Amino acid sequence: MTLFSTPSGRRALVLATALALPGLAAAQQPAPTAALSAFAAKGKAQGLTAADVANPIITSSYFDASTGLTHTYLQQQVNGLAVFGATGAVHTDNTGKVVFSTQDFVKGAAAIAPSATPALSPDQAVAAAALGLGLPRPVALRTVTDARAADGVVFNNGGISENDIPVRLMYTRVDDKLVLVWNVTIAQLDQQHHWNARVDAQTGRLVEQNDYTVSEQTSFNQFRLNAQRKQEKALAYSQAATPAAPLSVTGTTAAGSLTVIPLPLESPSQGSRTAVPLAPVGAPYSPYGWHVAQAPAGTYADSYSFLSTGKYITRGNNVAAYDDNSNTVSGPGATNYATAASAPDGGSTLNFDFPFVQSTGARTNLNAATTNLFYVNNMMHDVMMAHGFDEASGNFQYKNATGQGVGGDPVRAESQDGSGRNNANFSTPNDGTSGTMQMYLWDNQSNNLTITGTGTGAAAVAGVYRFSTVAFGPSLSKKPLNGKLVLVNDGVSADGGDHGCKTYVNAADVQGNIAFIQRGGCPQLQLTPKMTNAFATKVKLAQANGATGVIVFDSLATTNQVNFGGTDTVGIRIPAIFISGADGFKLRAAMLNGATLNGSAQTVVNADWDGSFDNGIMSHEYGHGISNRLTGGPNNSSCVLQNVGTSTAPIYTQCMGEGWSDFFALWMTTKPGEDGSANRYVGTYVEGQTSATGPGIRTKPYSTKFSSNNLTYGAISSTSQYGTGYQESHSLGEIWTSTLWDLNWQFIYKYGYNTDIYGSTGGNNKLLKLVLDACKIQVCNPGFLDGRDAILRADSLTNRAANSALIWNVFARRGMGYSALPGDRINGTPRASNIKEAFDLPPTVKLVALASKNTTGVGPALEAYPNPAQDRLTVRTQLNSAAPIQVAVIDLLGKTVLQASVAAAQMQQSGVELNTSRLATGLYVIRVTTTEGNFTTKVTIQH
Repeated sequence: MTLFSTPSGRRALVLATALALPGLAAAQQPAPTAALSAFAAKGKAQGLTAADVANPIITSSYFDASTGLTHTYLQQQVNGLAVFGATGAVHTDNTGKVVFSTQDFVKGAAAIAPSATPALSPDQAVAAAALGLGLPRPVALRTVTDARAADGVVFNNGGISENDIPVRLMYTRVDDKLVLVWNVTIAQLDQQHHWNARVDAQTGRLVEQNDYTVSEQTSFNQFRLNAQRKQEKALAYSQAATPAAPLSVTGTTAAGSLTVIPLPLESPSQGSRTAVPLAPVGAPYSPYGWHVAQAPAGTYADSYSFLSTGKYITRGNNVAAYDDNSNTVSGPGATNYATAASAPDGGSTLNFDFPFVQSTGARTNLNAATTNLFYVNNMMHDVMMAHGFDEASGNFQYKNATGQGVGGDPVRAESQDGSGRNNANFSTPNDGTSGTMQMYLWDNQSNNLTITGTGTGAAAVAGVYRFSTVAFGPSLSKKPLNGKLVLVNDGVSADGGDHGCKTYVNAADVQGNIAFIQRGGCPQLQLTPKMTNAFATKVKLAQANGATGVIVFDSLATTNQVNFGGTDTVGIRIPAIFISGADGFKLRAAMLNGATLNGSAQTVVNADWDGSFDNGIMSHEYGHGISNRLTGGPNNSSCVLQNVGTSTAPIYTQCMGEGWSDFFALWMTTKPGEDGSANRYVGTYVEGQTSATGPGIRTKPYSTKFSSNNLTYGAISSTSQYGTGYQESHSLGEIWTSTLWDLNWQFIYKYGYNTDIYGSTGGNNKLLKLVLDACKIQVCNPGFLDGRDAILRADSLTNRAANSALIWNVFARRGMGYSALPGDRINGTPRASNIKEAFDLPPTVKLVALASKNTTGVGPALEAYPNPAQDRLTVRTQLNSAAPIQVAVIDLLGKTVLQASVAAAQMQQSGVELNTSRLATGLYVIRVTTTEGNFTTKVTIQH
């Protein structure tokens, strides 16, 4: 597929593709000789041989005007070939002095590298990659750009790729050896994957692959609330830099404007749509303006033809936004993206004001959705450019005003994309090839489980509960779920046998009724070859015991989230649903007390939700482009891997890409006057939920309060508490986001909040800048502790370590303290391997009194929650102590009414839970006594 219809556009794409190959890109970069010599010397001191560090490939090198540093990114080469994933970097100040360097080169590479002579030709490698990826065989494959195998050959799309197909000979690491491979890059026609596939250059076997496309995780299949979304009061929005503050909606007279959901509002549920001005030509971070028609003749518009004369559509230097509902704006030779037929037309006055009424259906709101998509992408471009994601570092633009970086890559933003549902994704090829954002429609349905009953306690639990559908068995529309609920008893599993692990003891009672089953608890449950998940197996077992339907409830009584995956191809004939642990244990208790309960499940389908109206999700997706382009340099988009290895031999990483993206989404949608202690959610709009109560599409809300979000580094490996749930990439990201979010608010409490989100002052701006700077200097495919160290290093380089103690204290609170161990960043074992959390500080770093909205200087993270408390109170602190910490609850008369002695390590990790059920309602003082002093806070007991 060509990005633009003009011949010059096609040439730009070929050039961009060529520059994306590190071997060719190196020829465009100056060689910082002194820096490379220093890098080599340090590498040899770290155990590398002289051959290992000889003549590394310079994948990119640029001067960062925002910090005064020059970032040079390297790739190891052996026998004249690059080694995939063997990367390094050297960062120098404006005098040329090396201030920081990293490397992950292969030691003794020459000794373990096989011959550099392949058995397969490059075109055979394309066919082998297509076979390994399950794609059609390429047809009419021909060479577009010929070059040495080490530099890369470029083929046409072969009928299987959106873009031309680069093929490059290199090595890759497999365990303790190097394998000669062809690296083949194929952008699937449905845009679901943009593969880098490495096939064995001797046999054609698929060795490993990674994906430039990152998608949302939908296996959680969260509940839809049956309550109507609560309309919240619109909050004032102020921004001092371009684009200006929102205008009033003035209908057809609002020339040069977009009617959108203005940031920082997250969605239509938070306030009204408003007309905002298009950034004009000469704007600080969009010098060509947001819209192509604004550019003066002879500069930009002349080189960017309209494809449809006289039409003024949502396309400009930073982004082209368009409708891809038919999923046809892709494929070899396609030239119809962002045309008048697929994008809103604002007319010659550039008035992009289109109606939006949710109940009328997504297609009637298409123009409004695409306009909002265009707006958010432009805002992300401008705000992030203001904080350092600029042309030199690989941002997304058709034309680069400074001449730095590679142009020709505005974001392709596709609204109501027809290739999927209930999801979103972003593809990030190397600098010079467009990133692609696909926004989907989301199901808008109310899943209502109505419970009635008789007997003791039945009236107390009667009502309507929400549920999740499952990925197997008949739908409720084909086979309704109605009848009596019977708690199963398998006679073997814990908690009364209700996990349904084997043939039921009470099969006669279950016969003809709905089996009520607790999740998990069946390590001995055997999966059949065609049943890939224990959930489906449980349902199949209930069917064998005569059940007419199944309700599974979560095994955690406090959760309101669900995860019900699995497939079945061997004959599940009864319907099944999933409810939360909070609801499930409530119904379970009633049945155990003698109540007879009946249930009826019904799904009501309404007009779809549109992801292009969820500013948080769009900001999240754009965030993948940011972290991918900044980490490892703009010409290596394989430095934030999430999908790597093969389906049969996965390679796990500690990548935090989802974490950065959630952080960017939260940052962009923070409103003046908010506080970090509030619960923030992701994806509430597309789930039909209120933004105030969630739960959205994450397992926990984001909050600085540990009572709302207690995620720590150890959640990755704490299978006893979390199962393996926090080894999945999105849940893994939640831990990283939670830490960045804490840090964001500590910066705001220290430096204040600046409503000018393009500025350099204010804690919010300072922290965002620091996060972007850290991405530029962190190692390729970093782990959590690498990310922590990069933030500390960035603060040292740009702020003279002014925030070092604060940063250490925040990370220590989330388990990433001084003694924490990283495990393997990239390995063939689960992400939890060898990870150890710790809550201590370096010997030279002092405890910092972490602030909150209402109290500052209350002792380092001394927390007592919930507050007000009823029967249980948790006290937690980050204080160190050479002796056990003494915890006391003191009434207003000074009498100690509760006390406990707790090891410091326990207090740092989970705290101590106190039974306050016998305390009278009132105000109490919590005092903790350590070898470093006494600290207090107040709490209310309220029964």
